[in-house]
Amino acid sequence: MDFTGLIAYPVTPFHEDGSVSHGDLHNHIEGLAAADVDAITVLGSSGSFAYLDRGERAEVARTAIDAVAGRVPVAVGISSVGTREVLEAAVDAEAAGAAGLVLSPVSYVPLTDDEVLAQVRAVCAATDLPICLYNNPGTTQFDYSLQVVAELAAIPQVVAFKDTAPDAQTFNARHRELEALVPGPFSHGVSGDVLMLTGEVPADAWHSGPAAILPKYYARLRLAVVAGDQREVDRVRHVLGPLVDHVTGLRKISGLHLLARACGIAAGDPRPPLLPSPGSELRELGRLLDVLETEFDDD
Repeated sequence: MDFTGLIAYPVTPFHEDGSVSHGDLHNHIEGLAAADVDAITVLGSSGSFAYLDRGERAEVARTAIDAVAGRVPVAVGISSVGTREVLEAAVDAEAAGAAGLVLSPVSYVPLTDDEVLAQVRAVCAATDLPICLYNNPGTTQFDYSLQVVAELAAIPQVVAFKDTAPDAQTFNARHRELEALVPGPFSHGVSGDVLMLTGEVPADAWHSGPAAILPKYYARLRLAVVAGDQREVDRVRHVLGPLVDHVTGLRKISGLHLLARACGIAAGDPRPPLLPSPGSELRELGRLLDVLETEFDDD
């Protein structure tokens, strides 16, 4: 797995009692595998990894990999507060048949460069699967320097970097700098739907939670951005942007569950302690979805 193209991060569906709904997960992943995505990553932030125990995470991975039936690669998020748990998740993901791993430096105490280097090297010693590093400083309080990324990219299993930035110009500057630091095949992908919706960040990959719910429209926008088709970029952004902006304004994870509900995808509510987004938001989501579908569904 090379972690390029459009990579969708689905939510993990839950029953009313808070247990994982594997039937709904299977159906969602099966449909997503038939959509215009290049890969799927389960157990990312969108997938509520932080609220699942080891057994549940292993089962989610197995369900997703079974659902795709080899049609697209499935990566598995292995982030956890402790390195022991990260290694357990890596072993479980490999046993489930994962095509790759995604790892962010999660910790109760923000990690140092040396601690992140040690953790990634430990994972590389435990598995041969390709690894995508994830820079999520807003959550982890650790911001990857490109020098650390370059040092880790010298390890054969480290093949990708999921990155973010405050704006498109900063991301593109980091992209050029990383290309100079890491010669050869290496995917520098963008995380952050607001950055994608600028239409100014082609990147090697788009890593997105909403793309798992709206894959057709994200694929259309990415194709236009990569092709430099500004007219099509503007057309898609005009109707997709307001919807994504609205979801981004809702509570993380909870907002994605509500968007899934608005799109007819059975995902249930997020697992406590997270509370669901207000049902009153469904009306506005429905209106924005109607605008989006009216614009494109006849194409």
